[in-house]
Amino acid sequence: MQHLQWWTDFVAWQVDALPMLLVTVVRADGSTPREVGATMLLRFNFQQQWQQSDTIGGGHLEFQAIDIAKTMLSETEACMRRIERFNLSARLGQCCGGVMWLLFEKISPAEIASDLSHCLQAWRVRQRILRTVSHQHASTWQTMDIEQQPRFEFQPASSEQWQFDQQIQPYAMQVLICGAGHVGEAIVRCLLPIGVRVKWIDPRDDIFPSDLLEQVQCLTTDTLETEIEHFDRSGAILILTHDHQLDLQLCFTALKPTAKPFAYVGMIGSKSKRAIFEKRMQVRGYTQETLQRLVCPIGIEGISSKQPAMIAIAVVAQLLQVFDVKK
Repeated sequence: MQHLQWWTDFVAWQVDALPMLLVTVVRADGSTPREVGATMLLRFNFQQQWQQSDTIGGGHLEFQAIDIAKTMLSETEACMRRIERFNLSARLGQCCGGVMWLLFEKISPAEIASDLSHCLQAWRVRQRILRTVSHQHASTWQTMDIEQQPRFEFQPASSEQWQFDQQIQPYAMQVLICGAGHVGEAIVRCLLPIGVRVKWIDPRDDIFPSDLLEQVQCLTTDTLETEIEHFDRSGAILILTHDHQLDLQLCFTALKPTAKPFAYVGMIGSKSKRAIFEKRMQVRGYTQETLQRLVCPIGIEGISSKQPAMIAIAVVAQLLQVFDVKK
């Protein structure tokens, strides 16, 4: 699963019309700290303060990459694009043992042909974005419909000739959280740093924390069942409301027989609560096979704490397991 903070910051920083530098893993052989496509974004801001968004793996590898980036940004005549090979051995201060090729691209305001906000908006509604860059041409960015693997090509005649195609995929995990209580808030705060598309709903007015309103899609609604019915079936549903009867109604909706069930349906509660709900759902005609899809209690086993932050960690770990399998 990827977290693409660099991509959202890249579009946001573009407005400032300052030079930026992208460092991207274009090839990784053996054991490496990051995968092909991992990218970090770097720049000096208006106050000449150094800013970094995302990582290519940390350690001495990243320190050296930052030194190269600073040099490229500081020198007006520096090469705009270059490939560097890094052997992750003791000589570099790393013990991974693999080899990584990093693409350094200095991006000046004039090189971005058009405003990329439309690409960011398309990506947010689950379209893929394709970046194409070569030794001859600066990066171009466009929406795409067909999924493809990242491609890094050397020309046989010279390793100085290359082309790289990078696919910026939508987030693998989408979560609809029903209920804005303490546990719901803790889960949202736990999901945000790992890059998850979250929709958060609750029937109560003024329940959402003000600092999360701009980071998450928050919706006050009396028709939570409708939001579940229209949510992407490849996503996860978390039922965490303040009302047990409402929880039951939402379970009816989330587990309704359909050709494509949700990737995950979880409800906060004890084994006793689950048993009571199962009996009531069986009366409504829900089969045992369907009821087995309900995760309750939620969260990975072995964590017994009932502190909201602890529950959130256990639940997010469980979601990561589910979506890694689905990936």
